[in-house]
Amino acid sequence: MVAQMTDESVAVEAEGKATRDVNRAIRQALFDGAKRIQVLNPAGRHSFAVALKGDAEIVFEGPVGWYAAGMNGGPHAIVNGNAGWGLGECMMDGRIDVHGHAGSGAAASIRGGLVFVEGDAGARAGIAMKGGALVVGGDTGYMSGFMMQRGTIVVCGDAADGIGDSMYEGTIYVGGRIASRGADAEVEELTDADAIMLETLLGTFGIDADHSGFTKIRSGRKLWNFSSKEPELWTSAL
Repeated sequence: MVAQMTDESVAVEAEGKATRDVNRAIRQALFDGAKRIQVLNPAGRHSFAVALKGDAEIVFEGPVGWYAAGMNGGPHAIVNGNAGWGLGECMMDGRIDVHGHAGSGAAASIRGGLVFVEGDAGARAGIAMKGGALVVGGDTGYMSGFMMQRGTIVVCGDAADGIGDSMYEGTIYVGGRIASRGADAEVEELTDADAIMLETLLGTFGIDADHSGFTKIRSGRKLWNFSSKEPELWTSAL
């Protein structure tokens, strides 16, 4: 199942193996102190690399299916391909980079960490986020940021209908066209602090975007009556 490459790097062959066995091999490699775990031939299968702790880099050499890298607390997952629904759902900390597109529900309910989708993200990206950051290099689907509670979403391309619908807190930045804003999602003026944050966050992924072209969206606070402090939890993943 696991081929030792160096003292700190291992390869896990997924082809012909049950998902449980692949995940067990990844977990064992983390326990043994591996710093880089390469998963070969993931073939778009679901639920790989979930509920893991540690600071290792887990590299999927191909597309992954639904709920990849969810509920993690620390690892840096890299997908060299596309990802299915529920990417990184409920992640506590760490980082995910997808060098492709992501399906619906990317970064749903994350509490911390950083999720990057190089291409487009499907519907409901970043829903119910409670911290952390989601960066989409392309476009995002409808109802992204729905009921967002904290954190940051940056969409470099266009946003479909209903972005930020019923969001409580957090901030959304859209670099392209917005089809429509959701209920209580209001446009605010960009500040110098916003410009610095966008430059820093996007620079992490080599994106040289003109921050002045972004639209900033926050809650109009007409649907709730509580106060909130918003930590920048994504900075620990840089």
